[in-house]
Amino acid sequence: MRNMNWKHFTQYGLIAAFLCLFVIYFKEIVNWGGDLLAVMFPLMLGCIFAYVLNILMIRLEKLYFPNCNHPIIKKSRRPVCIFFSLALLILIILFVLYLVIPQVVNCFVIISKDVPKAFQKVLQFLIEKSGELPALQQQLTELDLDWGNLINKVSTGVMAGTKGILASATTIVGSFVGTVTNIVIGLIFSLYLLACKEEVGEKINRVLKVFIKNTVYEKIIYVLGVMNECFSSFILGQATEAVILGTLCALGMSLLHLPYAGPVGALVGLTALIPIFGAYIGAVLGAFMIVTIDPKQALIFLVFLVILQQVEGNLIYPKVVGSSIGLPGIWVLAAIMIGSGLGGVVGMLIGVPIAATLYKLIRNATKEKEKGGFSGSVKPV
Repeated sequence: MRNMNWKHFTQYGLIAAFLCLFVIYFKEIVNWGGDLLAVMFPLMLGCIFAYVLNILMIRLEKLYFPNCNHPIIKKSRRPVCIFFSLALLILIILFVLYLVIPQVVNCFVIISKDVPKAFQKVLQFLIEKSGELPALQQQLTELDLDWGNLINKVSTGVMAGTKGILASATTIVGSFVGTVTNIVIGLIFSLYLLACKEEVGEKINRVLKVFIKNTVYEKIIYVLGVMNECFSSFILGQATEAVILGTLCALGMSLLHLPYAGPVGALVGLTALIPIFGAYIGAVLGAFMIVTIDPKQALIFLVFLVILQQVEGNLIYPKVVGSSIGLPGIWVLAAIMIGSGLGGVVGMLIGVPIAATLYKLIRNATKEKEKGGFSGSVKPV
């Protein structure tokens, strides 16, 4: 009995000492944690790359002679599918950038060369549409901007900003090189993980089985299985929905004879990867591109995209994404709002699958409690 009391006293004393040290050296621990996170960032990025590529890879492996047991086919299945998964992802990104970037640059060139003309187009359009409001029409008609003075001020601001940019050029170049290095290291690490994912998974399972109880191990595997199911379903559903929305946008713009149908459709599809609000970001950028040609067509485009977004939000998104992750629409919206508030764009992207995971875990746990006991099915990750 004395030995047990002494053992408990020692454990509580160590915990108290650890908490005291944590409070005393809190700042140093936070700084150390930040440094550790910076060092591990390429590896974390590699895990993200590996997870996304794995979604493509496992589907390609089902298409790569699935019933053939020839040694050459079996040995080449994994590297060939990894290569095509990476190539497919890179080609999609390059294709979208090829469509969008030249047109966006062209818009900036047009605006920088012909800002007064573009403004006059918008102003004339507003004057024509404000005939029923004489006071507003008079104010718009009398509106006169000193473009020479405005351009001089912009030039002065640009020159002042250029000096600051040149002064920090070394920092910018260093940050760019560091980012590229992290991406390359992360990509290499992701390819290694994909090549030997079964071996890595087996070693992790061995460690978990040795150091934790079997019941806890089963619950951990169960939670990871639900999380994997929700995240993979969300990524596939979101990508499918983005392709559908971008295609419908391009086809609709072509039928309405609006300019930049292909680039704007690709841009809307790309921004649609951000749940719900992404398409509106694409709408603003698309309208910015079209307004340089015709403000009236830009207005038609915005009306068209609002209608398309309503159809997508009420019919396509719930069917493609909502049903795939099993999360009701109200919780999808709540997850996006909370995620964007906590983590910006990244929070919006991961908020929905995290909410879907919690929703499924709570729902399944509630059902098991009602039946009397936990018996969650273990799903491999």
